[in-house]
Amino acid sequence: MATRKTKAQAKPADTQELATTKESKPRPKYGRGGTDNFHNRITGAKSEDISRCIRNCMTFYGLPIVRDDEECRQRLEWFFDTCGQTGQLPTVEKMVMALGTIRQTVWEWEHGEKCSQRRADMIKKAKGFIASFESEMVTEGKINPVVYIFRAKNYFGMKDQQDVVLKPESPLGDKVDQARLESTIVQELPDPGDYGAD
Repeated sequence: MATRKTKAQAKPADTQELATTKESKPRPKYGRGGTDNFHNRITGAKSEDISRCIRNCMTFYGLPIVRDDEECRQRLEWFFDTCGQTGQLPTVEKMVMALGTIRQTVWEWEHGEKCSQRRADMIKKAKGFIASFESEMVTEGKINPVVYIFRAKNYFGMKDQQDVVLKPESPLGDKVDQARLESTIVQELPDPGDYGAD
C-alpha cells in the first residue's frame, strides 16, 4: 500500500531551509512579530488570574433584567455586598450584568429615560459609589492612575478642562488719539524708494 505524503512532508528541502533561516533572524522591536509589542509587554496575566476574573464575572452574568425599582435596589445592594464578601472590584461593567441588562439600558436609566426618577437616582448613586471606590484605590496606589483616568472619563463624566478668559483690549490703550494713530501708521509704512519705485 502506498503512503500518502502530507503537505509538511511534501515540502521541498529548500523551502524547509528558508523557514529555518527566517526563524533564526532577530525579530524587530516593534511591528509585526515585534518583541516589544503590547501583548508581549503584558505582565501578571497568569492563568489563575484569568480564571479568577472569569469566575468573578460569571457571578453576575446571566441574571434576568430587574423588573421594578425595588428589585433594582435589592440587586444593587446584593451586587455591592457580593463584591465586598468575595473581595472583587466593583465595576460599572459588573454592575450592568448584575442588573441583568446592557450598558445602553443602564445609561438610559441613569439619564431618566424609560424609568422612574427613583431608578435614575439609584443608578447615579451606584456609579458614584464605584467612582468613590476607584478614587480611593488610585489614591492608595492600588489602581494605575492612567487606568483610573480612562475609566473616570468614560464612566463618571470627568474631563480635562482648561478655562481661557479672553478680555477685549486694544494694544494701543483704551483711548486712541486719531492723529497719533495716523502718525504711527505712516511711520510704519515702508519707504516707496525701497522697492525701486520712481
